[in-house]
Amino acid sequence: MPALDAFSHVSLTVTDPERSADFYNRVLGTETMFSSAGDTGRLIIVARPGVMIALCGHPGTTDQSFDPIRIGLDHFAFQVPSRSELEAWHAGLVAEGVTCSEIEVSPFGLHLNLKDPDNIAIELFVSEPA
Repeated sequence: MPALDAFSHVSLTVTDPERSADFYNRVLGTETMFSSAGDTGRLIIVARPGVMIALCGHPGTTDQSFDPIRIGLDHFAFQVPSRSELEAWHAGLVAEGVTCSEIEVSPFGLHLNLKDPDNIAIELFVSEPA
C-alpha cells in the first residue's frame, strides 16, 4: 500500500459557518485561516497545529441538525496526550459553559465528549487502556 502520513482535515456541513468558527476558535483554540463566500455557499477553515477543520454552509441544505445514527459521520475525535491534559480540557470546557460529559473510562482509553452548535459529536481521547 502507498503511504499515508497523517489525517489531514475534516470538512463539516454546518448551518452557520460563522457561529461554528466562533465555537471552534473559542472552545478548541483554533484560529480562522480562510474564509470565502459565493454561489456554492460559505466556507471557513479553522486550524491549530495538527488540526484543520473546514466549516461549510451549502445553499439548500435541508437537514438542520446533526444525527450520529444517519449514514456518514458518527463523531470525530482528537488525541490528547495525557489524563492530566484531558482533565484540563474538562475544566476549561466547564468554565466556558460548554455542555460535555465527565471523563469516561473504556477498555481503549479515556473519553471526554461534547457537541458543537449543530450537535456534531466531538470526542477528546487519551489512549490509556484500562
